[in-house]
Amino acid sequence: MTRRTRFLAALAALLALNAVLLAVHSGLALPGSLAAYFLGPKMVKAEIVLKDGGVTYDFRLDQGKIRAVGPTSLTLSERTGDVVTIPVSPTARITLGGRPVSLASLRKGMRAQTVRNGSAAADTVQAFKR
Repeated sequence: MTRRTRFLAALAALLALNAVLLAVHSGLALPGSLAAYFLGPKMVKAEIVLKDGGVTYDFRLDQGKIRAVGPTSLTLSERTGDVVTIPVSPTARITLGGRPVSLASLRKGMRAQTVRNGSAAADTVQAFKR
């Protein structure tokens, strides 16, 4: 497992855990760290640039309600009112409530978070029923 993959897995787990804990009870949410604050459910979009072993990664995170699901893309309505279409890799890790699903399983109105490197297609999509 590469460092990039471990980072994406850890980031996805953190976002999923924080979202679940906030949905259950806001008092159970992760401590008030910067990562939890900036990457939590209030996040609309983020860009995180990392340099690892001489390689620069430009991670882009988007979050919003699903407006449409295409065969290779996801359209999100962000809290700012912006509507963005995110290309999704055919090999993307897609989960719904933490369980692996296909892109076609996602539905309009669900909340989703995507992670991609620069302008590449998203390789991680996490969706939640509400």
